[in-house]
Amino acid sequence: MNQKLDLTKYIAEQCNLPTDEEYIKNLIVKWWFNPRKKLSGGLRLTDEGFSQISKYIKVYRVAIDQPIPYTNKVIIWLDKYIDSPWYVTNKEVYVLHEKIAVQLVLFSGNIARYTEIKASAS
Repeated sequence: MNQKLDLTKYIAEQCNLPTDEEYIKNLIVKWWFNPRKKLSGGLRLTDEGFSQISKYIKVYRVAIDQPIPYTNKVIIWLDKYIDSPWYVTNKEVYVLHEKIAVQLVLFSGNIARYTEIKASAS
């Protein structure tokens, strides 16, 4: 199962966009930071992807107490440990999975700490 492909097709249908293979491939490139197929992770949304998906699927907003230190390590860990589509700014994280939103809230939006704990538990 390719979660990105399935979500992209679903949103395209909801937006009355074409759902042919070539158009969907183009949407995947526009909507996902990592358009490659992965067994898990790789679900970070671009600005355009978040804008479209948030119109049709419930998103959970988690405020971040302090600006995120955008290191490669943090982004890679988020990409690995958030198993639903997600979007991040320097003040908030949006996820489509309620359980992940609750976990992030319990860490007071401390993304670096959340990813460190998830990495150490693996």
